[in-house]
This record gives sequence, structure tokens and C-alpha cells, in this order.
Amino acid sequence: MAKIKELYRKYEQVIMYIIMGGCTTLVYYIARIASRLLLGEINRASLIATAIAQIVAITFAFITNKKFVFKSKTTTKGELAKEAFAFYAGRGVTFLLDLLITFIFVESCADFFVELFGLDKLNYESGILGNKYASKLLGSPLLLNEFIWTMLSQVMILILNYVFSKLVVFKKGASNKEQAEG
Repeated sequence: MAKIKELYRKYEQVIMYIIMGGCTTLVYYIARIASRLLLGEINRASLIATAIAQIVAITFAFITNKKFVFKSKTTTKGELAKEAFAFYAGRGVTFLLDLLITFIFVESCADFFVELFGLDKLNYESGILGNKYASKLLGSPLLLNEFIWTMLSQVMILILNYVFSKLVVFKKGASNKEQAEG
């Protein structure tokens, strides 16, 4: 048990980032699925759902990363605003990456990827694809393509967001050292 506690202390930040990242991803998917279902078949529904989900997830991630992952302590509204601005700016980059991936792989070139991956050859009336609930999200070649690219996009974004948060937003820099010493 002591060894486990030692490993946890050593890798606490990464472990907490993975846990909070998983929660953020869950929040993202809930917001995206709910948005996608509410938007139905309107033009560019997947892009709108992506934007809504990103805004909700980024806000959730800022709060959880600040409090549980990087344990950042801000003492003034100015420090909080600076941290929030840097966080949202960094997440804005991955937000745009998510929109770009959605636009290219889901909105513009979906037919190419459906054919490339053979998604048009699957039986969408059996197994999980035939489930009445799952079929609303996975029940056609285009919906399955959207799901696949959403998953891949989120993996890339999770990695990029950790690097940006650790190195730029919640870094333990000179100002934190000065506060501790002062």
C-alpha cells in the first residue's frame, strides 16, 4: 500500500489530469450528443454541436484543472483573469482544431472516409449499431464517421491541452515562487 501511495504522490498531477480529462471528455460528449440530437438535421449541425460542446467542456476543464490538477492558488481577481485568459486562449486553439477536423472529415470529405474505412458496408440494423438509442448517433455510415473523428479529435486535444496547461497556464513560475518567499 505504501508503494501505491508513493506512486500516486509522484504522478498525482498526471493521474488527476487523466481523471479530470476523462470527466471533461464525458461532459463534452454529453453536451455534443445532446446538442446534436436537439439540432437534428439542420445544416452544419455537427459544427454547431462541436462549438456548444467545446464551450461547455472548456469551462468545466478550467475549473477542474485549476482546483484538482494543478492546484493553482490565485489571490487576486487579476491573477484569476490572467489564468482564465491564458487557459481559454490555449483551449481556443484546440477548439479551432476540433472545428477544423469536424469541417474537413465530417462535413466536407465524409463520403471519402466512409468509403475508405468501408463504413458503408456495415450492417446498421444489428448489434450496437441497430440499438434504437445508439442508432441516432451511430446508425448510418455518416454518423459513424462523425463518431470516429470525434473520438480521434478528442484524443489529440487531450494531449495538446495538458501540455499547454502545464507549460503555459498553470506553470509554477517565478511569480508563484516570489509569492511563496514573500
